[in-house]
Amino acid sequence: MYQIKTDCHVHTILSGHAYSTIEECAVYAAEQQLECIAVTDHFCPIRAEEFGDKAVPFINLKVLPSHIRGVRILRGMEADILDLQGHLANYNVMHEGKSVLEEALKDMELVIASVHRGPGKMETDREDSAANTQMYMKVLGNSKVNVLGHVGRSGYRFEMLPVIREAGRLGKALEINEASFRFGEPITAVCRKAAQLCAQEGTSIMVNSDAHSAHAVGRYPETLQMLEEIHFPETLIANRDLETLEKFLEK
Repeated sequence: MYQIKTDCHVHTILSGHAYSTIEECAVYAAEQQLECIAVTDHFCPIRAEEFGDKAVPFINLKVLPSHIRGVRILRGMEADILDLQGHLANYNVMHEGKSVLEEALKDMELVIASVHRGPGKMETDREDSAANTQMYMKVLGNSKVNVLGHVGRSGYRFEMLPVIREAGRLGKALEINEASFRFGEPITAVCRKAAQLCAQEGTSIMVNSDAHSAHAVGRYPETLQMLEEIHFPETLIANRDLETLEKFLEK
């Protein structure tokens, strides 16, 4: 059985629909004997007048301690992919002459880029495989992005192999996300295919919880079972421990 000692996709009350503080997540992580968590709250599109309430918390993450209860705390975000050009949320929202996205990214240690659906989220032709493939390729070309988030349940059809090859070429990772397994067999099948192709191509993955409660931090039973079934190479799990994660983030 794999030992995953970091969880790089953890949401706190800052996301608005999660239920735990950073302290609570760190305490639970320590109980699970994790070495590290990344706080990756949702970085969603905002209006310029919402800067203080919705953007400043991301810009101010540097006030967090590097460790809580012995657990390394990485400053991160899960940034919405805004459009088919691969822009991330708030790239075009300005505050005092600066891009809100640029300001938020300044002190980030880990950035996940994800497509989210629903009111106010990206709405395009979800079946346009060529366009969606290019979208992910452009996102991977963003030097600040480390991980493509939960591609298994994005809801947008795309060509997986070229995206996985590009991620491998650029030293980036695809996320296999425990929360995705709640969405049924079709999503599970996509996650399995992504993992199989990553193994085939030598591309890294991240195994994350996508926890929206402290009690989910560091828990990935469905993901680990699937990886065991396909004999996924442990060496391609970029966050299997803190040392491996730090080397991955240095790329």
